[in-house]
Amino acid sequence: MKFIAPEFNKNGFNCPLCGTYAHMTWINLVNNSYYTKYHESLCSYCDEKSLWRVDGYRQNSSGQNVAKAELLFPDNGLAALPEDDMPEDVKTDYVEAAKIFSKSPRGSAALLRLGLQKLCKHLGEDGNNINNDIRSLAAKNILPPMVVRVADTVRITGNNAVHPGTMKDEDFDFVASKMFDLINFIVKKGISEPKELDALYELTPEGPRKSAEDQDAKSKINNL
Repeated sequence: MKFIAPEFNKNGFNCPLCGTYAHMTWINLVNNSYYTKYHESLCSYCDEKSLWRVDGYRQNSSGQNVAKAELLFPDNGLAALPEDDMPEDVKTDYVEAAKIFSKSPRGSAALLRLGLQKLCKHLGEDGNNINNDIRSLAAKNILPPMVVRVADTVRITGNNAVHPGTMKDEDFDFVASKMFDLINFIVKKGISEPKELDALYELTPEGPRKSAEDQDAKSKINNL
């Protein structure tokens, strides 16, 4: 399912606490019978509350005044939660990038590029060149070939985030937001799905499993 980023006063989005897309109930907090600038969004799935602060109002493209608000809790930014199987050192960069994304998409892109380099190493590459690593992973069928084109955008964005080049500052907001999805996708395809298949394979009775392994070994010898 497509990730819907949390947004103030929106009826539904992916909860920043449980990660599930769910309906949100909004509550304006009161102090001494006066409404405050603080609001809570109650997730209908996990029944937990996020805390928001309204910092003012701005006009949208239709000329309407809409609240300018910041998510205060949880302090993990507005990106999708990291995949469960994401390596810890990659997750550290991912979470930090999510926290600063709204304030610095450029800094967020640089952190995500670093996380992607580390992820490539976890998948067996040297981690020195993202461009080469992603192509190698695609050639080995660890990742689908289409991911190469997307990763090229990540590589370029990451380079320009550290060494300003041809990309404009306003480009980072859109592209960096997609980098979170890309890293989660690579974790899912390169780590989670193979692990799930291994677990499924281990459930196969030993006899048929050994027969399949012998068949595979014979096929490899015949192909030499």
